[in-house]
Amino acid sequence: MNDITAARGAATGIDTAALQPRLRRESLVFAAIFSLVLFGLSLVLIAWRTEQLLTQLSQDRVVRLLRQVADEAERGMRFGVAVVDQGSLVERLQRLQAEDGALRAVFVDTDRGEAIARAGDAALRAGIDARWSAPLLAAGPGHAPSVRSTGHAMFVGTAMFDSAGAPAAMLWAAIDPTGIRAQARAAAASMVLRALPLMVGTLFLAWWALLRWSSRVLASVQHGGAGPRPQGYGKALWAAVLFAVVVAPSAMVWVAREAARPFVTQQIQENADAVGRTLAGQVARAVALGVPWDGLSGLDALFAQQLAEAPELSYLALRRDGAAPTQAAWGADVPQAERRDGADFPRRTIAATPGGSVVVGYPADYVNRQLGGMLVDLVLALVIAAVLVRELARGLWRRSLLFPLAAYAQARGWQRVQRRWQRRHAVAEDAAQANDRDADECRAQLLQAAGQAPQGSGTAPSAAVSSQLTLLRLTVFLVALSEELLRPFFTVFASEVRPLGMALSPTMVAGLPVAAFMATLALAQPAGPALARRFDLRWSLVLSALAGTAALAATAWAGDAWTLIALRAVGGAAYGLALILVQTAIVRITPPQQRARGLAEVAAAIVAAGIVGPPFGGMIAARAGDVAGFAACALCMTGALAVALRLSLAPAPGQPQPQKTGAQRGLATTGGWRGYWAVLREPRAVCVILGAALPGRLVAVTVLSVVVPLYMSELQQQPAVAGRVLLLYFLCFASTASLVAHWSDLLGRRKPFIVAGGGLSALACLALPLLGGVWGMAACCALLGFGQALQSSPQIALATEVFEHHTQDSSATPEQALAAFRLIERGGSIIAPFVTAVAVTAFGYAGAVVAVGILLALATLGLVAGLRGQRPLLAAA
Repeated sequence: MNDITAARGAATGIDTAALQPRLRRESLVFAAIFSLVLFGLSLVLIAWRTEQLLTQLSQDRVVRLLRQVADEAERGMRFGVAVVDQGSLVERLQRLQAEDGALRAVFVDTDRGEAIARAGDAALRAGIDARWSAPLLAAGPGHAPSVRSTGHAMFVGTAMFDSAGAPAAMLWAAIDPTGIRAQARAAAASMVLRALPLMVGTLFLAWWALLRWSSRVLASVQHGGAGPRPQGYGKALWAAVLFAVVVAPSAMVWVAREAARPFVTQQIQENADAVGRTLAGQVARAVALGVPWDGLSGLDALFAQQLAEAPELSYLALRRDGAAPTQAAWGADVPQAERRDGADFPRRTIAATPGGSVVVGYPADYVNRQLGGMLVDLVLALVIAAVLVRELARGLWRRSLLFPLAAYAQARGWQRVQRRWQRRHAVAEDAAQANDRDADECRAQLLQAAGQAPQGSGTAPSAAVSSQLTLLRLTVFLVALSEELLRPFFTVFASEVRPLGMALSPTMVAGLPVAAFMATLALAQPAGPALARRFDLRWSLVLSALAGTAALAATAWAGDAWTLIALRAVGGAAYGLALILVQTAIVRITPPQQRARGLAEVAAAIVAAGIVGPPFGGMIAARAGDVAGFAACALCMTGALAVALRLSLAPAPGQPQPQKTGAQRGLATTGGWRGYWAVLREPRAVCVILGAALPGRLVAVTVLSVVVPLYMSELQQQPAVAGRVLLLYFLCFASTASLVAHWSDLLGRRKPFIVAGGGLSALACLALPLLGGVWGMAACCALLGFGQALQSSPQIALATEVFEHHTQDSSATPEQALAAFRLIERGGSIIAPFVTAVAVTAFGYAGAVVAVGILLALATLGLVAGLRGQRPLLAAA
């Protein structure tokens, strides 16, 4: 392999002085974008975390108050007094509302929806969706309360059951979130003022680091890759990076803690007062009945129950006439060394009787205990900031000098790796030469920017093509984002729609719309090229986005399963058509030497949307409700429509019209049944599709689209937590897929990567039952992301390479093999909801994941047997 320096020879002269002013300006622009996005997202996510913490404390207080009312009503029913006959219920609701200023209304309805008693604003009753009550009534006694959010109020509901365990009534409370949101805004304003010096410091350090890095790479280009490196450069650059990604975010955690502390303390004090009033009332009633103060029995169990229900509290005790506290109890998280009467806990004292009181203590460092969640949010902010900067500022990036410098540095890095491996491993010649071409293209762009472009240089794509590729990738990103925002909450939403009149489980009801979406998405793949051949491609893309916008906006109001299935089918067709039309457009506008890279942009944009979408989808749904979540999805699809209108999909300069080119004819016939049949007759292609692609898609849809949202809901976790768990899959996939693709091309081998990916994905399915809970689900998604990344590009390459050198003996081309691969692969997405529903009913959520993992392991073993003895196709060619 020739070295890059030798490949370019002596033609290395670039006027670096002419480029320095532009490099300084562009480095400042991108440093400002990164700093603003990083700190902006950090502030948004930390403010959201603070609001979530304050909301959780207020919500827990209301839940405990509701349970008291429900317990009193159920005790009356056990003595034969029906709910409708309990005359004191209205007075109890009014007293409940008076105890908590955030309660705007409380309602008690029968299980048939008939009003029994209410207190507060009666207009809020219309905000309670009938779908919310059905899961609580069907769950039976002991089920956790349901918490639902809308844009104007938060509703907490619980069911009441009679002595026979039959549902008798529903109790709903409407909480006003205005006060808590005002506290969160005040905390966020304090964070902004305190974090401003950090943001300015990060801005200048990022600018300096970008400028020094670009100068170093430019010097390397100037000297043909053999120039001297600036002394002391590496340590200073790493120090700047360390500050930007470690020191500054860590300081943000401290800033957030100090800003949130007074508001969290206020909520804890209100919770302590509520618990103290409840216990004081019970003690006062016992004393009024003649029980002596020293004869109160059962307090240990009562105190332990209260501390278990209120984990934000740490201490409960009785005190009489200023004496030392008696009957003291501590929370499970209080160390034994601190369990003494004189422990330094902040305390609230609630009078129970004349001279007697209940003492409630809470931890002074409760805010510090929430640092783990804030750190997760900051890591999330770093990842999303990088992805958003890349996607939204991609056009600016591709027009800057930093883009060819980054591509040159990447080509140089891969060349060094190739030199180390070529002595011991077979390296594909095309892959080895690709890095030299990349480096030469980067040099051509730099020469052009410096006004020294060589005559006849045409290696770099034209500015017009680059602009259109950027718009196409942004279109795919927004289309995919509209679906990724749905992941954390759609399955729960779908499980609560009115059933089909058949005895179907909630999991099956939730899986039917997912199956409809996947089916129409798959059918849209072969239909897209035919549509593009007959109609204007840009307007076809615009109409697809318009249909997707309408379907997403209408889905929020779907009241029955049939309507929801129909709308998701329309959404799947729009999504599938948008993706295949974008790929068709890329084939039309790019020259042959740039086509593969252009098509790779589609997968990269979808993965980027998978990183950004789930966390924000969960956040929107948890704060404003499902309707707001669907509105955000429709807004993203509208953005894709607006970007598509800016497209100008003309063929690349020098290319013939698309309908006359062989590539276009091949694409237009993609999906023909004759080609599919040829693919199905090829054993190696069938092994890859049935042994890796289809079961891999089955596992991915089972875990990501069905199990994660429902399992998190069962664990009483917010949709935002489900969004973070889903993010791990896409983050692990994105961090691995490009490296796997490059190594697979470098070595010319596909099978080892596919087999390793199948084994790792099967192992991921065991993580949920082994670890359990949120951590088990997180480990499952992370390992699944790595496993699917190992398989993704190698299995596509292997399925198409089978036909690359045998087109004369087969009626299938590589393009038809790719279309067949995609269509059959989607079969796994279609059957996944049904398989999952059956497995969940039989084995539970963890057992269902294990079951599909076993299927994947068996398919991987079949793949190993089917591809035994096959030589690497690139080497054979």
